[in-house]
Amino acid sequence: MVAGQYFGIGFLTALSVFGAWGTQIFPPKYIGLLGFLPLVLGIRAWINYRRERNEGERNTGNRAQISFFSVAMLTIANGADNIGVYIPIFSGYSLADFVVTLAVFAVMIALWCYLGFALVNYPYIRRKIVRYQHILVPLVLIALGLFILAKNYIF
Repeated sequence: MVAGQYFGIGFLTALSVFGAWGTQIFPPKYIGLLGFLPLVLGIRAWINYRRERNEGERNTGNRAQISFFSVAMLTIANGADNIGVYIPIFSGYSLADFVVTLAVFAVMIALWCYLGFALVNYPYIRRKIVRYQHILVPLVLIALGLFILAKNYIF
């Protein structure tokens, strides 16, 4: 999961660097369409839960399986609007500024992943997550997807 987070941030950073160098990979009006990724993942998680429940295969004692791909795509979808901020910033950076920025990104990703890991392994929170993950995961993903789409196309 941490690798997916690093990949997603790395991908966004690489796109921003290319954009800062003057190559527009994606027109800004299409960046918001990445909001469909968490929306689709949330709907898929809800459908899978319903299917397992109807088939009697629900196992509430296991952690939800989250793949490298899912984490990377959620990171990219959630951070796609960062490209609009990173491109102007990176375009004025020297090589040293860029290296320091990458180092800060790497350290902060590690810190946030560790804090997230520690939080979900706190016994009370872990019990609640395991108990309600079938509701929380799809709800958060769908809400995130709708928020990204609304932010980019409504407001």
